[in-house]
Amino acid sequence: AAASELEYEEAQDLNAEYLLPYDLLQGEYHKVDKRVRNDGYLNYYTIQSSFGEFEAVSTAMLRTRVGEINALAELDKLSKTEVFAKAAADAGIKQLKTVQEFATKPVETVEGIPRGIGRMFKRYTRQAEEGVAAAQELVSGDDDAPGEGSDNGDDDSNVAVDLTESYLGVGKAQRAWARKLGTDPYSSNEVLQAAIKEVAWAERLGRVGLGFAGVPKIPGADVIGDVNEAVWSKDPYELRDMNYKRLADTGADEALIEEYLDNKRMTPTQQTLYTAAIAELKDVLGRDGMLREALIPENEIEMNFLVNSVTMLAWYHINEENVVSVNTDTVIPVATTNDGTAVIVFATDHVYWTETIADAARRYAAVTPELGAREAWFTGTVSERCREQLEAMGFELHTEVTATLAYER
Repeated sequence: AAASELEYEEAQDLNAEYLLPYDLLQGEYHKVDKRVRNDGYLNYYTIQSSFGEFEAVSTAMLRTRVGEINALAELDKLSKTEVFAKAAADAGIKQLKTVQEFATKPVETVEGIPRGIGRMFKRYTRQAEEGVAAAQELVSGDDDAPGEGSDNGDDDSNVAVDLTESYLGVGKAQRAWARKLGTDPYSSNEVLQAAIKEVAWAERLGRVGLGFAGVPKIPGADVIGDVNEAVWSKDPYELRDMNYKRLADTGADEALIEEYLDNKRMTPTQQTLYTAAIAELKDVLGRDGMLREALIPENEIEMNFLVNSVTMLAWYHINEENVVSVNTDTVIPVATTNDGTAVIVFATDHVYWTETIADAARRYAAVTPELGAREAWFTGTVSERCREQLEAMGFELHTEVTATLAYER
C-alpha cells in the first residue's frame, strides 16, 4: 500500500468539448479554446470573445466570465444607440469610448504549468503550527512541486492595496449598472469594469432599458441568495459594517473580526459571501477558525477556492446534514455532523492523485476520528486513481455536486 501511494499522477490537459455544455462552450459572443489546462484541482480555460481574450480559472469562474461577456455585448449595443449618444451630448461628452476600445489589450495567456492552489496546500502545511501571524507573511522563494507551477514574482501586498483602493472607488452608479447586468461590481474583469465606468455617469439611462435580463454571476451567490442584493445596494463601508454585525452575532472574537475585515486580499463581494456562509452555520463550534483561514490565500484563485468551498459547506449544512463543529487545522474546514461524520467539501473541477493532494488527504484523515465515517464532497470530478486512494483511506466520495445543484434548480 505504501509503495502504491508513491505512484502519483501528473495533471493532464483536458478537452473543453467533452467537459462543457454547449451554451458554455460557445455562444454568440464567445468560444472556449479546446485545450483546457488543469493544475491537479482546477481547470484553466481560455475564452476567445468579441471583446478580447479572457482566462477563467475554474468552471465556476468560466460561467461568470461568459456572463460578463454577454453583459459587454449589451453595453456595446447600448453605446451605439441614438438615445445614448444624445444623453452623452446633453451631458457635454463629445466622444465616448466604445467597448471594443477597452478590449484592445488582451489578457496575457498563461504558459507552462499553472500556479494553482497546490501551493496553498503546501504553504498551509508548513504554517499550520506557526499561528496566524506567520500565515499572513508572504512566502518568497517557494519551491513548487512538479505539476503545481511557480510564483509570478508580483508583490501581492502592493497589488492588494491597489485593489482595495479600486474597491472604494466603485460608486453607486457603477453598482446600479452591475445590478442591471447581473455582474459583480468588484469583478477582476478590467474590460467590463472600464465599460461600466464609461456609462455609469448617466444613471438616468436606466430608463432606456437594456433588453437584457441580467442573471446573478457572483459565484456562490445562488447558494446564499441575499449576497447579490447586499453587494449591489451597499457601498464597501456599509458592507463592512453589515459583515461586522453578522460576525459579532456569531460570538467571534472582536480583534479577529477586525483582522479579517482588514484583509486586503478579499474583495467586498468575497468577504460578504464568506461572512454569509459563516453566519449560515448557526451555532456551529469552531467558526472563529474560519476567519483565520481567510488570512491564508494570497491571490484571487486561492481566495475563490476557499470562499466557494466554505459556501458549499454552508449549502451542505442547510440541505444535507446539520454541522455541529468545524476543525480549521487544514486549508479547508473539516465539519462534523450530529452523528459524528467528518465532512470536507472541495470546490474543485477535476482532481488528480498528485503528491500534494495525497499529503492533504493524510492531513485530513489525521484530524478526523479514526473509526468514524469520513465524507469528501467535490463540486467536480476526480480521477479513478484519486477515487481509489481516497476510498482506501476511508473516505466516502460524493462528486459532481455542482451538476446536482443545477439539476435541482
